[in-house]
Amino acid sequence: MVLRNGKPPLIHSGVLIGDDFLEIRKKLLVFIVFIIVISITGCSDDNNGLSINPDIYEYTPAMSSVPGIALTATFQRDLKNKNYKFHWMTEQGTFLTWHNDGKGRIEVLGNDIKTNVHKVYWTVDLDQIIEETSFTIYLTVENLDTDEIMYETNINILQQKEGYFSIKK
Repeated sequence: MVLRNGKPPLIHSGVLIGDDFLEIRKKLLVFIVFIIVISITGCSDDNNGLSINPDIYEYTPAMSSVPGIALTATFQRDLKNKNYKFHWMTEQGTFLTWHNDGKGRIEVLGNDIKTNVHKVYWTVDLDQIIEETSFTIYLTVENLDTDEIMYETNINILQQKEGYFSIKK
């Protein structure tokens, strides 16, 4: 029998009562709160509900039927009719837009763009040689009026062979 403060634990019908019960209850409550906090933080990404979803995961401009890797900004929340703009930035390559849902003209946008469309294409010029084997595309969603960053995320692109690009999953 363990003595606490010089007193034996109070047990009535196999159930702890008194100070021992309160101490165990307090430890259990702390444990439950700890588990809840861990599971909440473990379930959330650093992007706060924003992600970049590529249509394809491998691309080479030399042999492709598309002008680049289609990248779509996807939210866990509904942001329709909100006052947001998308700020796309890439360390290498450039962004394009393909008008009329892939049936119209292709427009080169640049490597640091602000737009109200959630889908862009990433590509490189056939003549451009990229030395890096890994680089990043960044996306921030900003308030249209204040430029305040509301959400941000990024993806990595790998170049394991010259001119052959893949999205790091």
